[in-house]
Amino acid sequence: MHQQLTDVDGAAVTVVDNGSTDGSAASIAARHPGVKLFALSSNRGFTGGLAAALRGSMARNVVYLNNDAVPEPGWLAAMVKAIDDAPPDVVSAGGKIIDLSGKLIDFIGGVMTFDGHAFQNGFRKPIGSKPEPAAGEDILFACGGNMISRREALVSLGAFDEDYFAYLEDVDFGWRSWIAGYRHIFVPGAVVRHASSATSERLGNFERGVLFERNALQTVIKNFGALPEAAGAIFYAYLHRLHHYATRRNARADELRRGPFAGSQSPQSSTLLGRVRRRIFGPKPLARIDDPLTTMQFRAFEWVLTNEQSLMTKRKTVQGRRKRTDGEIFERFPLHFVATYPGDDGLMSSPLFALLRPAVPSVERKLGDIIHT
Repeated sequence: MHQQLTDVDGAAVTVVDNGSTDGSAASIAARHPGVKLFALSSNRGFTGGLAAALRGSMARNVVYLNNDAVPEPGWLAAMVKAIDDAPPDVVSAGGKIIDLSGKLIDFIGGVMTFDGHAFQNGFRKPIGSKPEPAAGEDILFACGGNMISRREALVSLGAFDEDYFAYLEDVDFGWRSWIAGYRHIFVPGAVVRHASSATSERLGNFERGVLFERNALQTVIKNFGALPEAAGAIFYAYLHRLHHYATRRNARADELRRGPFAGSQSPQSSTLLGRVRRRIFGPKPLARIDDPLTTMQFRAFEWVLTNEQSLMTKRKTVQGRRKRTDGEIFERFPLHFVATYPGDDGLMSSPLFALLRPAVPSVERKLGDIIHT
């Protein structure tokens, strides 16, 4: 897997070979001797690959371009002009991303949900069906697959968090930037065509799911200034979704819904054969988690628990740079409440969830209004 980072000054190109085993690094070195190549010994993910390239760059500006993206003519010139002409408080400019056919939207800006997830506005809807930001208009975050950043400001903000590996790292960086007093702008003339998920699908849906869930939690823990007020809705939603998966997708799930003193749904056999089986194999489990979606939620939360100390250290750093309040940021970019998971309609219509909702500027949307479903 490769990530490209282009140093705009002189159009120098850096390629990170992210632990590939198919001879790609040797091929690049032989065919493109002018390219600065970093061959990593292991796959450090999207964020780790970009971090390696950034550490090897001294350019004034850096451009991130996905390995499964093909730039349109004029792409680099549009990127460079946008960032060079931008006011000093602009840390990054994000380009427009379309699908390989040139007919569908991939990225023209995005929205963030109350729990740290995000959506590309208009994703896979026809081009022109959704209004897109004008040139130089503020956006909450630039997509990491097609963006240019002022290197000094990028580095001072910590760039993309390497702990994300992949997914939502650009959303986190966007939020952190706005907190610290910086902005991101849109560059509609910097267009790339993108084979969406061509690389990430190799991870597998459930492995990607773990990254999505843990990274969303990382994002809100680090960045939400009023985390004590927002935590109720965030963690109640997480628990609600975990409960939905656990009680509907696993063996003997009825036992998980049994009330006190209602009697076990899995009584142990008192026959001789039953007693022999228990002696050899132990008691029959009352319930068993064998569903990958349920496991995914547990694994994501396990990562948060394991990394609590480093998360709190990062939160302290982010909050120490704060120049804008949550309210100021969400007035520009309202938090979204979107029923996304099975059971979310019931969750978001419940009186308890309504009580726990943070008092910040927000909107309620249907998923199909944001992306093609």
